[in-house]
Amino acid sequence: MAIQFKEIRQYLARNTRLSICFEDGYYRDYLMISDIPTEKYKDLYVYGIGMIDVEFSKDVYTSPQNLDDTNSSIKMKECTFEPAIEIVLHKTPRDIERKAEEVLLFKDIKPYLQIGRNFAAVNREDWSYKLYEWKRDIPDEYNDKFVFGIGMEDNFDENDKDIIKALEKRGYDSCMNKRMVIVLSDTGRTDIENVRGAICRN
Repeated sequence: MAIQFKEIRQYLARNTRLSICFEDGYYRDYLMISDIPTEKYKDLYVYGIGMIDVEFSKDVYTSPQNLDDTNSSIKMKECTFEPAIEIVLHKTPRDIERKAEEVLLFKDIKPYLQIGRNFAAVNREDWSYKLYEWKRDIPDEYNDKFVFGIGMEDNFDENDKDIIKALEKRGYDSCMNKRMVIVLSDTGRTDIENVRGAICRN
C-alpha cells in the first residue's frame, strides 16, 4: 500500500515550515506540522517530497486565518518568501511498489524524494551524516534503514571553518541554500502510531 499523509506526517520535523501542494495546483503553507489538524489530508496519498520557496505571512504571532479559503491571499507587503518542505498530495496513489508494509524504510520513501539538490543522510545512532547532491547519488546501503525523521537545514561548505560568517553573507534565505535531512536508524521508532495496522484492525 502507498504512503498516506497520516503516516508521513509523523516523521516530519516539528520545527520546519511546510507547503502542502495538491494536484490542482493549489497549496497551503504552515509554519509547523502542529498547525495541521490531525484529520486534515490524512487519507490523501503522498506523490512527492521536496523543498520549495513559498510565501508566508510576516505575522507569526496570531493564529492563521482562512487556511481553507482558496480565494484568500497574503498581500505582498505582508508576506515573506521562505524555504519549506513541500509535500505533494493526490487522491490516488502512485504506482510504486512498497517493500515493507508495517514500517517505513528508506527504500520505500526514496522514490518520492525530489531529484535534487542536496541531501543529508543522518545516522540516528551517533548523528553522523553524509552529504549527497542528487538523489541518484544516495547509495543502496541505506535501503533497509528505518526512517526516523525528515527535515531541512542550512546547506554550507563543509570546508568553511567559519560557518557562522558564511551564513551571514547570504542576502536572503532560500531552498537553494538548504539541504533535505533524512534521519535513518537501525531500529524503528517506538512512538510512531502504526497507521497501517490500525486500518487493518478496523
